[in-house]
Amino acid sequence: MEQKEQKTIEKQSKVILTNQSAISVSGISKVLSSTETNISVVINGQVMNIEGEKLSVSKLDVQNGFLDAEGHITAIKYSKSKQKENFFKRIFG
Repeated sequence: MEQKEQKTIEKQSKVILTNQSAISVSGISKVLSSTETNISVVINGQVMNIEGEKLSVSKLDVQNGFLDAEGHITAIKYSKSKQKENFFKRIFG
């Protein structure tokens, strides 16, 4: 039996933080949420959380992978993306 190899093409990403008041991010594939205190995006299979106060997205182009935001940025955190498991995989392990 031949095993198929999955290839994931990762976009090159870049994060530019200016004086903790503006951020530009490239390489995003999805925006998960956006509030005044948190912006969550997916970059190369990882979740990036931008935390702060009075955050607002000033420019968004998901098709090309760009996001610009403004506000008082206090933290940038990365975590692994939790992908939904196949129904049978959850039951049968």
